[in-house]
Amino acid sequence: MPSTTRTPSNFIEAAAIRAAMKRARTGQASRIGPDPALHGHDAELQWVEAVLRHRLSLNPLGRPVSIRTKDDDTHPLVADGQHFPAVALSIPFADRTLNFLATYDDDRRLTFDLIGPCDRCGKPVPIEEINSLEDLGDHLLQTRDGLGGSPRLRTSPAHADDCLARGN
Repeated sequence: MPSTTRTPSNFIEAAAIRAAMKRARTGQASRIGPDPALHGHDAELQWVEAVLRHRLSLNPLGRPVSIRTKDDDTHPLVADGQHFPAVALSIPFADRTLNFLATYDDDRRLTFDLIGPCDRCGKPVPIEEINSLEDLGDHLLQTRDGLGGSPRLRTSPAHADDCLARGN
């Protein structure tokens, strides 16, 4: 059972912790359905924002959630990509901001990583893959030992040049 010692600092973190605790108790994640589709009239940044809102179940929380979305100037959209930037998303709160990076994984599925400081160089890099409210809760409760980490941590170009966490 996850530790409940972390005090959430905002309503999204509180909902994430409740969702993680429920998944730990029942072994079942929330059913959120398929991601929103990209329509021809939608801007791609708006679509990526809609997918993050959907995956984190933000609309049913009953409060407006502001998400700032822009092209990321450091990370490629796909591994070894050169031409298309990934998408940076941030959810600001009074005391801090949750920062995410949207890229495609090896299966060409849109995936989200929480951005945080590298343990070695301190640069902002993808630290944890977050694709559901429960995943965010697990991260906040520090219960993702066996699952944790972002596959994009070691390949992030945001690391310092001499950072030992950066790998091939």
